[in-house]
Amino acid sequence: MIDLRSDTVTRPTPGMRRAMAEAEVGDDVFGEDPTVRRLEEETAALLGKEAALYVPSGHMSNQLAVYASTESGDEVWAHRDAHVVANEQGALVVLARVQPRVYDSPDAYPDDALLEAWIRGADDIHRARPRLVCLENTFTGRVVPRERQLRVARFTREHGMRLHLDGARLWNAAVAQGLAPEAVAEGADTVSVCFSKGLGAPVGSALAGDAETVAAARRARKLLGGGMRQAGIIAAGALYALRHHVDRLAEDHARAERLATGAAEVPGLRAEARTNMVVLTAPRGRAHRLAGLLADEGVGSVVLGADRLRLVVHLDITDADIDDAVAGIAKAAAAL
Repeated sequence: MIDLRSDTVTRPTPGMRRAMAEAEVGDDVFGEDPTVRRLEEETAALLGKEAALYVPSGHMSNQLAVYASTESGDEVWAHRDAHVVANEQGALVVLARVQPRVYDSPDAYPDDALLEAWIRGADDIHRARPRLVCLENTFTGRVVPRERQLRVARFTREHGMRLHLDGARLWNAAVAQGLAPEAVAEGADTVSVCFSKGLGAPVGSALAGDAETVAAARRARKLLGGGMRQAGIIAAGALYALRHHVDRLAEDHARAERLATGAAEVPGLRAEARTNMVVLTAPRGRAHRLAGLLADEGVGSVVLGADRLRLVVHLDITDADIDDAVAGIAKAAAAL
């Protein structure tokens, strides 16, 4: 099977497996795992933040950021399709007990008019306190323009709010723009980054930010049962990925472009490459039918809606896989 469902399906490379087997370990709950500490220090440095915390998942990283940045009843702004709102089982409400306020936009960010409209009346005693804006970069593979993110960051500072960046695929955004990760993280008070998506590590994400917020998140990680003991074994895989797999993301982006170009030549289909993702539009709302036919051809995908599929290129995908996937897409489309 050519598994294009997600970049989380990768398997550790031989070099990564060796690094994990040879990892120096200690008890991370006591802060004594040297490999975890190196991973956290290198991640914080790359992102231009004071500190970082290694956690089991991006879900936990996002929710720790909200938990450590808000108080019960605060208002949190995010796109309606943002992972922190739409894909984390309502944890904003369950764990941090905050009130989500969501916007719908073809872009991955709020425009100036929306920000100014929503901040009006913030001092009204009847209203929940606006406290946190959540952005996502990349957003279904789409890069958020740096100038737009910095504009949102300035707005949050001006109005006593904070900015959390869900950068699960921040590494892809950095490579796509030719920027250092620090530049992509600029302006955000907290940043979540994933090691098990584009970078291909088997486990883990990190939350980066100022030392005080990360310390609060560390306590909250323990509260949620996320304290790990000899975690250096899995952190070593993440550290290897961070050191060896960032630059190669450009290969995934190039293959996604090839996949989109080939798919777009199939009659009745539209395809758009977004960093390492391809969004495929099926005719007449037949995305589920097309996904089933693709599976029959040995191509894995994820349905995004009535007429759209997502295909994700990753570490385990080769040029030959792209050619076979295009052929599979053509056969599946012909059978629609």
